[in-house]
Amino acid sequence: MPTIELLAPVGHHEGLLAAVKNGADAIYVGGAAFGARKEAAFSHEELVEVIKYSHLHNVKVYVTVNTTIFDQELEALKEYIHFLYLNDVDAIIVQDLGVAHLVKQLYPDFELHFSTQMTLHNTKGVEFAKHFGADRVVVARENTLEEIKAMKEAVDIDLEVFVHGALCVCYSGQCLMSSMIGARSGNRGACAQTCRLPYELVDLSTGETLDSSVGDFLLSPKDLKTIDEIGALIDAGVTSFKIEGRLKKPEYVATVVKAYREAIDQYVATRKIKISKQMHEDMDQIFSRGFTKGYLFGERGSSLMSTDRPNHKGILIGEVTHVKGKRATIELKSTLEVGDGLRFVSLNQKDQGLQVQKMFVKGKTVTLAKKGGVELELPFTVTKGMKVYKTTSFSLSKRAAVNEKSIDKINIYGEVSAKNGEPLKIMAWDDDSNLVTVESEECFVEAQTTPLSQSRLKQQLGKTGSTPFSFAYLNITMDEGITLPISVINKIRRELLEELEKRRVKKYADRQKSVVEPILTSYDQQACTPSLMVSVRNIKQLKVTLAQNIKTIYYKDIKTLKRAVDLADEYGATVIPQLPRIMTDEEISYAVYVIESLPIQTIMLGEYGMYEALKNKDYTFLTDFSFNTNNVQSIEAFKSLGISQVTCSYEINQRQMRQLVKNTPLPIEMVVYTRIPMMITKHCPVKLLNQQEFCRMCLSTPFGLRDRKNKVLPLLRTGNCITEIFNSQHLILIEFLSELQQMGIHNFRLEFTNEPDEMIVDAIKVYQQVLETGSLDRGWLESYKNQDDYTKGHYHRGVQ
Repeated sequence: MPTIELLAPVGHHEGLLAAVKNGADAIYVGGAAFGARKEAAFSHEELVEVIKYSHLHNVKVYVTVNTTIFDQELEALKEYIHFLYLNDVDAIIVQDLGVAHLVKQLYPDFELHFSTQMTLHNTKGVEFAKHFGADRVVVARENTLEEIKAMKEAVDIDLEVFVHGALCVCYSGQCLMSSMIGARSGNRGACAQTCRLPYELVDLSTGETLDSSVGDFLLSPKDLKTIDEIGALIDAGVTSFKIEGRLKKPEYVATVVKAYREAIDQYVATRKIKISKQMHEDMDQIFSRGFTKGYLFGERGSSLMSTDRPNHKGILIGEVTHVKGKRATIELKSTLEVGDGLRFVSLNQKDQGLQVQKMFVKGKTVTLAKKGGVELELPFTVTKGMKVYKTTSFSLSKRAAVNEKSIDKINIYGEVSAKNGEPLKIMAWDDDSNLVTVESEECFVEAQTTPLSQSRLKQQLGKTGSTPFSFAYLNITMDEGITLPISVINKIRRELLEELEKRRVKKYADRQKSVVEPILTSYDQQACTPSLMVSVRNIKQLKVTLAQNIKTIYYKDIKTLKRAVDLADEYGATVIPQLPRIMTDEEISYAVYVIESLPIQTIMLGEYGMYEALKNKDYTFLTDFSFNTNNVQSIEAFKSLGISQVTCSYEINQRQMRQLVKNTPLPIEMVVYTRIPMMITKHCPVKLLNQQEFCRMCLSTPFGLRDRKNKVLPLLRTGNCITEIFNSQHLILIEFLSELQQMGIHNFRLEFTNEPDEMIVDAIKVYQQVLETGSLDRGWLESYKNQDDYTKGHYHRGVQ
């Protein structure tokens, strides 16, 4: 059986102690920049101490460098990679392909983990990662056990899987909702968790709001919990078990790491797992939105989503049975203790909460109340029948608390030689084969009065005090009647332990700063005639587009691609397959079959798997916005793969675009009209409310989600029951076409979603007019403004 790794989240020093104490094999942390959790960041100085402490305790350190990067950050990024490499980081976790490309140029031996933010979700995508230089892939949270097993059977690479904690409803790396709503980019570590807000499902054809019997939080998943299924994951080939939670409290880290450590060790030793009821309760109590086994084990709909509450639920502990004034009686189902946190929940009232300071049983003050009635004095009004949840447990927090003194000492072993006329010699080692030998400058002499006894020498050498070590074995070979000053013994002991600590802390002693200058190329940006491309989703939109004399059309529906190619041929136009962002192994195989059967020359890629499947064929490859391309290093990486053109991301602003175009090694295409896709998700809100496994309602009825500000976000089905959630407003950059051309961008795309035919026609005509004459029909633009259906996206404001 391969070595199984338990990977713990660390966002603060206390979390580090909790992870080490409770058995983590590795931790993942973020620095002050380039990490996907800005609020859980360590400074350079703090990070160095985290690395040293972790390595001292034989725990690996993986640092997140898993955000998208802009050009103005590349120099700082390069220095950061130097810093991480020279300070003994075991591996870095990356999202941006350009970062991976840069690391491989600077430090080919630096271990690379491809983040879940890279949206690697099929076997071919994992194969691509290995060929590009990844040592590990963090697979998408949407993958099933069977899909992960297929990945491992096909590709010899480490697979890391999230096994516990918060879930994203969107495929990681593809979410723009927080970015578009508040300029806080999930791709940049600043997600505002807009998915945890309430939404209503709307029938777009009638404007009717559909009733929800399950709650208002239609995009808020439960927390993942797979502890009872660890054996199946190990058997599937998973080698790293990842716990989410760098922003969580240290007690959470301690509780969850301890539980999964026990489960993994049990299965490795006995092929069975038996987790106690108390341990399950502790995990429920420490943090939970309700638990699910997730897509990993086939859960969907209401078993996946926390529709009634987007935050910690706590454990149902009782119900209000009587209220008199400010005093309420609660019938307890389990133990309540002074110091516990409670939440009172009702369908008709706002939730109220407090920490228990005083309680009464049969009129007497108590600190602990068991099953039965208990009275509380409350600073707010409650009503009979309200459910009562324990949100925090005083006793659990106390049990899970960790400090420096609670960390187990590291066992070391020693052989001591104390001979007359010779120096004190000590050889010590640990369980990881670190061996240190030291000897004193002074020599033993015959004692004139009281000789040094062997027991006293052992006592002095065993005083490891505040050091992390403890002698489990110390053998002394000693002549009789000799002595040596105690100060000398203490000095040599300190030198021994300091040297042993250095050996444990410094894992990669031979690392040196790279002097390699990353290779950047350029292409000839001669004046070009601007090109207008159109992206359509189906045959109906294709026919409308062809009638407007558009010669290059991106087409999204693989199932009708042959018909689209034939139809375009009648108009003398070219159809380029625009492949999906999400594709199963079966869908990749089908897409390859269809494409190879047609006279296709150019393909727009939506994810890495299709590139891997087609890379040895004679095709011209373009990349779509889904690759989050923001910097020249990323474009250089794509060029090295044979890509001919990239599409820039929706998160780049005017200033950043100007710098990118100036240095780009490939031509860039820009989407200048669309509804920006805010999310792509395996979860279907329509199916959730309809509560049917195969509802197919989206095929006949258009739906949307209404947010708190009364904006409606259209929903569209793509592929095999994958849902895309679009912005309520259209991105329109028609005012800046001339400016973009002056920068060096000459390829412009109109990407249509759910627009009626006449809107498609009008958009094509007005963009054609501007590109041909430079004249803009302001009335067309004003019509969008008047409907509040118009945004410039991030063109000016950018993202955090």
